[in-house]
Amino acid sequence: MSYSSMFLRSITLNDGVRRTFFFLLAGGTGFLLYFCISMVLHYGFRVGEVVSAIFGTLLPIPPTFWMQRRLTFQSDTPKRQALPRYAVLQLGNAAVVSGLTALGTKMGLSGGLIFLIAGVTGALISYVVQSKLVFHEN
Repeated sequence: MSYSSMFLRSITLNDGVRRTFFFLLAGGTGFLLYFCISMVLHYGFRVGEVVSAIFGTLLPIPPTFWMQRRLTFQSDTPKRQALPRYAVLQLGNAAVVSGLTALGTKMGLSGGLIFLIAGVTGALISYVVQSKLVFHEN
């Protein structure tokens, strides 16, 4: 048995480990998309930090929703019920991220550092809200 198959088997045996692994994978993908979009908009197209952060937060909704719903939470919650909740969560995240971005800009921090701090904060909030409200099984 190869190391990778043993690793994947051990992940699936423990639901907490599995959920954490896939949240980091899905969240990491969402964060990478957010970070790249924000950086490209800000440094490539000279869009302000706050607007870049908002677009970076909202554009990755479709792929991260799918990954969180199917991989992380393996949720049977109907998409028509979960997607609006997830979208509201991401709008809330956009508000938090843009507020932190505006604060970081006032403090004179670089765009990259601001996007990093705001993105990690948004990811932590996102996990808690997703597990309790978005994909929570009644």
